[in-house]
Amino acid sequence: MKTYRFNPPKDWLKDKSNNLFIGLCDMILYLNSFFDGRNDLTMIEIGSAMGESASLFSSSGMFKEINCIDPFDKNSDGLSVHGYEWSFIKKQFDVNTRLFDNIKLYKDFSEDISDSFRDKSFDFLYLDGNHGHNAVMKDITLYKPKLKDYSIIGGHDFDSDGVRETVKDLLGQPDKIFSDFSWIKKIKSEV
Repeated sequence: MKTYRFNPPKDWLKDKSNNLFIGLCDMILYLNSFFDGRNDLTMIEIGSAMGESASLFSSSGMFKEINCIDPFDKNSDGLSVHGYEWSFIKKQFDVNTRLFDNIKLYKDFSEDISDSFRDKSFDFLYLDGNHGHNAVMKDITLYKPKLKDYSIIGGHDFDSDGVRETVKDLLGQPDKIFSDFSWIKKIKSEV
């Protein structure tokens, strides 16, 4: 079975190693350094698909709470590249996250539940949902206020036009881009 991070198609890889896995691991190491090895962090992940990223974030031991948002719906931007049905993708999410009690799934569209999360209450936001300009703009606009001062917003697929252009317009150039095209931007106090 082909997946995004654990077993991607060979033509997705930049070299012989799995940069889609290694790049996210590098991001996790960066987060660990930025947050000084803390283990009480909270995060939101928009676009969880098969739960591979969520399981890696949870495996790091840094996060006491991981809130995953994904509608698993045919009307969302998803794993059509693999031809999987959304019901199968949801089952894989359940399998990949089954070992972690700090992962909570919100089976919904991000714009429909943003009010469920308090402002200034999260350390990290990871965007990997719909990569279109309007969707990325909406996710950043709705969820950036949910971040604490001195937190990090990041995401995947900075090589996608919709992601790259929208992130640069709303947040500026990322502080770091990893080998899997994950990116991060430090968020400082608004005061």
